[in-house]
Amino acid sequence: MERLASEKVLALDTEASSFHRFKERVCLVQLSTRGQTFLIDPMAVPDLAPLGKLLADPGMEIVIHDADYDLRMLAKHHGIRVENVFDTLVAAELVNEPEIGLAALLGKYQGLVIDKKFQKADWSKRPLPAPMLDYAAGDTSHLIALRDILEEKLQQKKRLSWAQEEFALLPNMPFSQAANEEPGFLRMKGAKSLKPDQLAVLRELHVWRDQIAEQQDRAAFMVLGNDVLLALAKEPPNGIEEVGALKGVNERIIERYGKQVMMAIKRGQDLPKEQWPRTERPKRWNRDNDYEERFKRLKQVREELTSAHDLRPGIVAANQLLADIARTLPGDIAALGALPGMRKYQVENFGAALLKVL
Repeated sequence: MERLASEKVLALDTEASSFHRFKERVCLVQLSTRGQTFLIDPMAVPDLAPLGKLLADPGMEIVIHDADYDLRMLAKHHGIRVENVFDTLVAAELVNEPEIGLAALLGKYQGLVIDKKFQKADWSKRPLPAPMLDYAAGDTSHLIALRDILEEKLQQKKRLSWAQEEFALLPNMPFSQAANEEPGFLRMKGAKSLKPDQLAVLRELHVWRDQIAEQQDRAAFMVLGNDVLLALAKEPPNGIEEVGALKGVNERIIERYGKQVMMAIKRGQDLPKEQWPRTERPKRWNRDNDYEERFKRLKQVREELTSAHDLRPGIVAANQLLADIARTLPGDIAALGALPGMRKYQVENFGAALLKVL
């Protein structure tokens, strides 16, 4: 960290264990200058305070591709706040790159062919083999050069200030996002379409699976997939044989967990009705034909703006923002700018056109 302190810009990436392990942790931190790359092993050096001090320096620009996840991981597990971010994914979106993935951008601008074979590798295993270390180093070693290219394109399109406005919001995001207090079983895709008695079974299965995953420090889906849990909750089996007939269940799973699965299902079925979990219904608005017409007109003008400025629709205004504008009817530019989520560059460049159709 002392050697890097004199740099003005660093590229950063992290590798985590969340895909393979129940216990989420940062397993590797990659840092690159314009000429060197360093790999830090947080499992060998758990105190990352010197790194945190470096990343919190507002005079040090930190280049990350798709910063949200890395910033959240460093904040959650090490209390690190990254102060001055340049997100190459955000920059690519603002200049309307057709493909915004890192591999695609490095291929387009630097002629690099990125092999993605370690994208879902287990970064918690030790020792990490040389090919994985090389792969990890490649995530940051070309990032500053990409940053320079994208900054030039932003300047050419007079959108650098747009990017800077977006970048300025990133450091606070890991610390300002409300914790998701919704139970894990309800976050499963498809869970909220289940009936309360089915949800009772799903909850018991989810609790059982988490206990097994935690004991083994394996990702929960590796014990039993979400699709299997949902299928068991929708149509509870009458015996272990019916569990074994489900797609995604093999003999080994039946041998190890068959009885435990049936016991979890029975616990859910035996719950009295008043203890069944229930989902909150989304707020329903009374049908408002005037609102619907305004929303339709706003989407139309957004389409015209995206075409005229060569932009993605979400850069002009996301659907939720258009819905808020249609519903709240801001009377002037100041009221429009006060809407949550509205950016200054959106107000300055698109605000008049959006208000006009109201």
